[in-house]
Amino acid sequence: MKKGLLTILLVVVSAGAWAQNEPEWMYKLPKAENYTYEFKKVSGTGYTIGEAKKEAFKQAIGEAGYSITLPVISDNTDITLLPQTYNIPIKIECDYTTMVKKGAEKGKYVVWLLCKVAVRGNINVDWGRKYANCNVTQEFKNGNALLKSAFVPGLGQIGKRHYVEGTLTLISEAALAGAGTLCYLKAQDKLDIMHSDGVSYEDFTNSRTTYNRLRDASYVIWGAAAGLYVFNLFRAYTMQPKYRDGISLNPVILQDEKAMMAPGVAMRVRF
Repeated sequence: MKKGLLTILLVVVSAGAWAQNEPEWMYKLPKAENYTYEFKKVSGTGYTIGEAKKEAFKQAIGEAGYSITLPVISDNTDITLLPQTYNIPIKIECDYTTMVKKGAEKGKYVVWLLCKVAVRGNINVDWGRKYANCNVTQEFKNGNALLKSAFVPGLGQIGKRHYVEGTLTLISEAALAGAGTLCYLKAQDKLDIMHSDGVSYEDFTNSRTTYNRLRDASYVIWGAAAGLYVFNLFRAYTMQPKYRDGISLNPVILQDEKAMMAPGVAMRVRF
């Protein structure tokens, strides 16, 4: 029994440590494969992942604009690059999200972006190959996470990169289901003794008492397992993923109201 508990503890601790592993680019920027771009690392902070990613991407656009002296207009909803003749000199390679545990920023999310930024503007940038060590996968959508957790409790949470919670949910559900089944089987053994021929009154009474206790315990444990299963479905569907991919650039026509003219086609980044 002790060995089994120790094994479960080691699995949980290992899963928690793995979930906290940061990608290697957090410590050392990769080298560019050609002279047309360089790697930059930027970050943003917010009370939600969306706010943090917005701030990080503003920083990324600022880095790209600074590298080629490109004017940037920024507000709460979008970032606009004005000159229509310039290529957008930035490519997001990876992102990494964490949460501040201590200090004044405790409870806020921090999103780090690894960007490829052109060394100069208005050129056809050769971005090279995609950086392989992102440590980021596409998040599960809510419906997919719900379906996964319906078949395997905790799998939806794992898909949204909440590894510790998902692993604990899976282990707890398996433990409760196993304990309830064990109690029920032992109760059936006592029931068989009660119905056996030639059983003494004392054995019958003891078996009946034990049977009632084990049966009730199995129902309580199964009830707890059912409650955890429903809560697991709720969490898989509603929890925020730790990573959000999919920053898109959309062409728009800008209208300069003061000058009464359209400067041309630019690129707007919406959040």
